[in-house]
Amino acid sequence: MAGPLSDLHIVDLSTYVAGPSAALALAQLGADVVRIDPLGGATDTRRLPLAPDGTSLYWAGLNRYKRSVEVDLRTAQGRDLVRSLLACGGDGHGILITNAVGQSWLDYEDLRRSRPDLIMIHIAGRVDGKPAVDYTVNAEVGLPWLTGPSDSSAPVNHVLPAWDLLTGLHASLALVTADRERRRSGNGQYIRINLSDVAVTTMAHLGFIADAAVNGSQRLREGNYLYGSYGSDFATRDGRRVMVVALTARHWAKLVQLTGVGDVITALEHSLRVDFSQEQVRYEHRDVITALLTPWFAARAHADVVRELDDGQVLWGDYRRVDELGRHGDSPVSTSGLFVDVDQPGAGRYPVPRSALRTSGWEGPTPRPPARVGQDTADILQEWLQMPREKLVELQHAGVIAGASPRREGQLT
Repeated sequence: MAGPLSDLHIVDLSTYVAGPSAALALAQLGADVVRIDPLGGATDTRRLPLAPDGTSLYWAGLNRYKRSVEVDLRTAQGRDLVRSLLACGGDGHGILITNAVGQSWLDYEDLRRSRPDLIMIHIAGRVDGKPAVDYTVNAEVGLPWLTGPSDSSAPVNHVLPAWDLLTGLHASLALVTADRERRRSGNGQYIRINLSDVAVTTMAHLGFIADAAVNGSQRLREGNYLYGSYGSDFATRDGRRVMVVALTARHWAKLVQLTGVGDVITALEHSLRVDFSQEQVRYEHRDVITALLTPWFAARAHADVVRELDDGQVLWGDYRRVDELGRHGDSPVSTSGLFVDVDQPGAGRYPVPRSALRTSGWEGPTPRPPARVGQDTADILQEWLQMPREKLVELQHAGVIAGASPRREGQLT
């Protein structure tokens, strides 16, 4: 596969979101990523949503662009095969991404006896070794008490696994950095990334922790208001909703001009002795601003609102359901230019994206159906380990490996 990372050969022994998303990002940059699954597939191979034939669309999305090896990881022989793949010689080999817990056979010091410069990215839950997932970590950092309607008395979880995805990006950056260091010094790396660490450090970067420590204040639950500036959602005459944001003084001036409330705003500024061109002031008086703007949106149909917001260069976004993402010509899927319709056996035809990176120097891989679990088992063992056909047949008959036979060799049996 072409791409700037095509000289990297990565073993992906991870499940769910963080690890697979890290490996996906690297595969889209050209890395040869080999996903290792136990016989029958790992638990995430059956996670919702499912295609009509029972295939996990979730798994397909996170494991596209990878090759697949299916091994009985319960047996010594199966584990030895994975160790052999990690010990494979040559530049760019000897790289592992895993979130395995309690697997002594994946001990870094043991593995590096066969490949001293091994790079291992280990994604874990908490620093004390206790397990955690995105949704338990998110509950602990306080955001569910800030999410949801302002009159809610219960925590509201968000549906996006943000900490998993951020952890995946940390992992992919760590891997590329470790490879660069290995090329310079010849040394491998063991890098552990805790989900909880990513969450709390991100909260610190965004000022949440400093605000509590310095000001002793508690941020309020504010529904769809934008904290610290002005942003609110508005209903149109025909029941649609848009999100409007006045992040800067220019954004604010455009919004005031468009909605025709300039005289009222000026009078209000004089009365309150404030300057709404300052975002903190807009935030403090968000309720009265919203009350002034609401009639303009309520008096117009959605199509007219959208046209006037665009013409007025106001910062806005349309509220869409997930099932509307690919339906309309102006949807983010349609306008991105990143999606290609792919026909996946058993699932049907649906849009699949290229990498979100838009570059001038190289082109990412063309989207294609994901590999079936175990599809590349024999090919990888032959290619990486130069395993003879007779040994492949022996392992297959013993139930140590499963999957398709080598493409160029015909049937194993």
